[in-house]
Amino acid sequence: MTPRTELLATVTTTSRATMDHDLNMAVHAAMQRAIIDGRRGILVTQLDHGSFAIELTEEVPYGYTYEKRNS
Repeated sequence: MTPRTELLATVTTTSRATMDHDLNMAVHAAMQRAIIDGRRGILVTQLDHGSFAIELTEEVPYGYTYEKRNS
């Protein structure tokens, strides 16, 4: 059985200041969704230099946020 994953946001930016702000906002929104869900954690995947995907997934334990890079 494949883990249940839901893409919540994609953040794309060109400046470090904007990136930090946008990622923090997206992760905060994901935390609110995770609390309601109560079963999945948050996965932040760096897709390339300035693009990130924020997902709720059963691959991450509830209450945790993992980060990974697509290489």
